Amino acid sequence: MATKEELAANLARQMAEDFSEEVYGADGPAMDLDIDQIEENAVLAAKAAFDAAISEALALQNQKLPDQIACPRCQTESLVRFETRTIQGRMGPAEIQEPVCHCSACDRDFFPSA
Repeated sequence: MATKEELAANLARQMAEDFSEEVYGADGPAMDLDIDQIEENAVLAAKAAFDAAISEALALQNQKLPDQIACPRCQTESLVRFETRTIQGRMGPAEIQEPVCHCSACDRDFFPSA
């Protein structure tokens, strides 16, 4: 079975092939394109992959949440909703959908967790 590192490397290679073909066309980058421009495109691709990987993993976690969660203070069932929030990750900011609840009985906001 492949390690996470091997899976990531294989996926990155496939993404790089797809990205390069979309950005540069089937013939690859023009000969007058310098390494700085190529690197800038690579950074954009890495940032997009970072955002997508975090967003997808958190979306899968969010799907496991019930529609309502009991308030930790008064145990009143509260609707789970999602708000967009920017977090700071190792590769920069990433936008996520964070689950939040508001208890109407005790007027308390809380954030559901495992």
